[in-house]
Amino acid sequence: MGTLESRIQERYKLLVEDLQERGVDVEDVKRRLKAQQIETPSWGYGDSGTRFGVFQQPWAARNVHERLQDAAVTHRYTGVAPSVALHIPWDKVDDWAALKQYADELGIRIGAINPNLFQDQDYKLGSVCNPDPRIRGKAIEHLLECTEIMRIVDSDILSVWLADGTNYPGQDDFRKRHQYLVEALKVAYDDLPADARMLVEYKFFEPAFYHTDLPDWGTALLVCQRLGDQAQVLIDTGHHPLGTNIEMIVALLLEYGKLGGFHFNCRKYADDDLTTGSINPQELFFDLLRAGQGGAQARLEGEDRLHDRPEPQH
Repeated sequence: MGTLESRIQERYKLLVEDLQERGVDVEDVKRRLKAQQIETPSWGYGDSGTRFGVFQQPWAARNVHERLQDAAVTHRYTGVAPSVALHIPWDKVDDWAALKQYADELGIRIGAINPNLFQDQDYKLGSVCNPDPRIRGKAIEHLLECTEIMRIVDSDILSVWLADGTNYPGQDDFRKRHQYLVEALKVAYDDLPADARMLVEYKFFEPAFYHTDLPDWGTALLVCQRLGDQAQVLIDTGHHPLGTNIEMIVALLLEYGKLGGFHFNCRKYADDDLTTGSINPQELFFDLLRAGQGGAQARLEGEDRLHDRPEPQH
C-alpha cells in the first residue's frame, strides 16, 4: 500500500498528468497559488462556538499576543497568510508600536483594523445611525481611534461593519439614519492614513428585525460613492439571501472599481452558518478567479491552529 506520503505523491503525479493533457500549465497554477495572500482575523484563533455559547479549547489564544503567535504559525505552514486583521477593542493594547514590533518579530504584519460598533451598551439602538447625537459622537470617536491605530501599526485598511438597524416600522427615519451613516463614515474617511482604504461591509439581516442600515451591496456601493475613491465594498460571501448570484456582484463591483475585498464564509439556511466553500465551491472558485483578475484583496475569516503553544514571554 505504501506510506501516506507516497500515496499522496502518486495521486499528485496523476493529477499533474491529467491537467497537462488538458493544456493546463501546472507550474503557472502553482506560482499563482503561492502568490496569493489571505489575511486571517485575530478573533479566529480564540475559543469559538455559536451564538448560544462558546466552547473552551486547550491552548486557545487568550490575548492578542497569542493570537499573533497563531497567525504566524498559520503563515509558516501555508506561506500565504502574512497578515492578521485586528478587532478593536478585542485586541486593544496600551502600546501599539510595541505590538507592531512583536508582529514584525514573528514574521507577519498587522492588516485591517476593524472597529467594534455593536457591543457597547450605548449601541442598543445603533451606533453611527443612532438618533442620539451623543452616541453618534461616541461611535465617531471610536472610528477616529481606529484610524490613529492604523497610523501607528502601518495598516492600510479600515474595515467597517455595522449592526445598526431598527426593529419595527416607524421606529426611526430611514433617510436621517442614512445621512448620519454617511456623515460619520466621512469623518473617518477624511482621517485615513495616506493611501489607505475604507472597506464598507454589508449584511442582509441580523441583528435588527425590521431594517438594516447597510443591508446589501447596492447600499454599500452608494455609501462608497459618496465617500470617495478610497472607499470600496467588502463582500462577505455568507451575508446574502439564498439564491443570490454573488459572482455577478463581484463582476459588477470590479467593473466600477469598487471591489475592496472578501470575507469568505458559506451559508445554507441563514448567515455564515457553514465553512467556506462547503455548499457551493464552484461559486467560491469563480469569486476568487474574478477577484484575482481584478486585483482585489482577499480577507479570510476562520483558520484552525496547527501547533501547541509555549507560554508567552511577555
